[in-house]
Amino acid sequence: MSKKELIITYSLLLILLLLLSCSQQSNKLIQFKDRQIDLKPYVEGFPYRGFTPFYEAGKMYYYKQGDKTELLEVSLENSTIDLTEGKVVSTIDFAARNVWGIRFNKSDGKLYWNGDEKNDEVLNLYRFDTATDGLEKLTDVPYIFGWRWNKDKTKIAYVARLGTKEERLGELRILNLKTGEEKAVIKDTPEMRFTWGSPSWQPNGKGVVLTALRDADRTFGNIVYIPFEDTPKKAIVLTDIKKPREFPGVMKKWLNENEFIYFSNESGFTNIYRYNIGAKKSMPITLYKEDIKSAELLNIGGEQLLFAVIHRPMENEMLLIHPFSGEVIQRKVVDKNLSVLDDQGNKMLIYTNSAVSPFQIDELIVTKSGFEFFEKISLPEDLQEKTIQSTVERVEFETFDIDKTSGEKRKLHAFLYTPKNPLPDEEQIVMITSFYGGGNYFSQQVQILCEAGIYVFSPSPRGCGGFGREFAALNDKDLGGNEIIDIIYAAKYISERLNIPAERVGCYGGSHGGYATMRLLTFPGEINGNTANFDWGFGISHAGFSDIIRFYNECNIPDWVTLEAGDPATEADKLMDRSPISHADKLMGKLLLTHGENDSRVPVVESRTMADKLKSLGKPVTYIEFKGQGHGVKGLDNTIERYRTWFEFLETIGE
Repeated sequence: MSKKELIITYSLLLILLLLLSCSQQSNKLIQFKDRQIDLKPYVEGFPYRGFTPFYEAGKMYYYKQGDKTELLEVSLENSTIDLTEGKVVSTIDFAARNVWGIRFNKSDGKLYWNGDEKNDEVLNLYRFDTATDGLEKLTDVPYIFGWRWNKDKTKIAYVARLGTKEERLGELRILNLKTGEEKAVIKDTPEMRFTWGSPSWQPNGKGVVLTALRDADRTFGNIVYIPFEDTPKKAIVLTDIKKPREFPGVMKKWLNENEFIYFSNESGFTNIYRYNIGAKKSMPITLYKEDIKSAELLNIGGEQLLFAVIHRPMENEMLLIHPFSGEVIQRKVVDKNLSVLDDQGNKMLIYTNSAVSPFQIDELIVTKSGFEFFEKISLPEDLQEKTIQSTVERVEFETFDIDKTSGEKRKLHAFLYTPKNPLPDEEQIVMITSFYGGGNYFSQQVQILCEAGIYVFSPSPRGCGGFGREFAALNDKDLGGNEIIDIIYAAKYISERLNIPAERVGCYGGSHGGYATMRLLTFPGEINGNTANFDWGFGISHAGFSDIIRFYNECNIPDWVTLEAGDPATEADKLMDRSPISHADKLMGKLLLTHGENDSRVPVVESRTMADKLKSLGKPVTYIEFKGQGHGVKGLDNTIERYRTWFEFLETIGE
């Protein structure tokens, strides 16, 4: 090749690279109304997530989202951590699978997790060697509820779910990591079903404690003890089976050979309890009329003390508690959510965020004299400016019924996100989260909507957590009932407050929230003797279910359906009446449906059939399916495509 030909070839290559770069950049620009929303700061400015640090390993593992989602590791040794220095440790594209609860095993230096292979929630245990990029599947069952290893981390106790629906079987199994031998210990019974929650090993290895449901009812969760020495094996129920409590949890660290700590909301709020197996006695450590969000057992100056976090809508409160006397040694209120990532001695790595604060990881040193934070990782200031596109206000609004505690109209908590640069008055839009709203956490999705000039209203309807067990249970057996009226009242309140007409008010949500969105847009106007109406302009539903009975028959969480909606065998008429597909002819406004094709939690048929039914009725529906995706949408390209789909749909509102 001549010199001239080389120059021409090189020039053409540069032009191609430039065109490719421009194409990739324009792919992240979303046109909406008179503005462009640049997704790059959101999806690439801080492409990291899933932070899992281990003091024992001296490393933190996390994901980086790009053309593929990669697993990286970085040293914890430095006073501050630079995530850009992370080393890629796997060739796996983690956008193509679910990985839940990565844990580090010091005995072999490997990572373990519960996950699947294709986003379909066929969950098993895997062992991963970061040095060789070697992945080993350790179990072969349809689903694993939870797992933990013993004191020296040579064995794993896990709870497998086998079978489905009425034929479902839960089984405690022990996996020997040295020999690979697997042993079934005990099967559950219809009267006491094993459920979500990791088994907690007795320090001497003589037994495990785990969670179980009385009669498969989530409102009657219990703690059971399984001693390995007994023959035949039996599950000894430690908690009062007559007391309602939802999903009690057992801490992995025990106080001693016979005493463990567990969480229960049997008092009406989540509190901390101590149980002595020898004495067969439970004692409350706290009895607050607020929910304890989390707790860790720390070693401070050779003494075991509890670090606990109380959850409130706009703040958390840290407590240092003596586990035997219940004495509060220290307490401090912070205006953020705190999540403990790992602990060692008297130090912890804490993830913090809030409705207006995106992300930070601190090291927290706990002493009897106080709490001291040291910043480890935070977002660059310029990126915070680009990704915080709203102001937030906590509000309360009245719903339709009377609060039995106060004797007055029930008030619901909500957050109102006001865009820094709203759309013109005649184009203003407000989007309402249809379920699981009102959380004091940073939402990238909310900020993208606010950058587009859209108001977001995020209420907490009955059934949401954080307000005690009674409030969370208000929608039990009432799916599609009074919780829907709560959102209608939220819509009326915010429409009037912002002076935005109903045709430009919409709702959106995923999973339960996806169902609620479809239910809201097809609501017949009356339920439980209560009437409510709102003329919705639009809705966006992701991975929602449209036929409750079919959802029960095909999903992997049938017990959730019986708790939230009722029993399909005896309440079929009620469940069909509350299924959005039964009222598709009443659709108000425009509806966007999205779903992942591999979803096992809410099978994709739920959106497909709803879309088909609405199209046959001539109703305005758009349906988008994401190939290779499960219950959520993962990966850079899918994330960008999802937002592009949203804004193309939102562009039509008001037309």
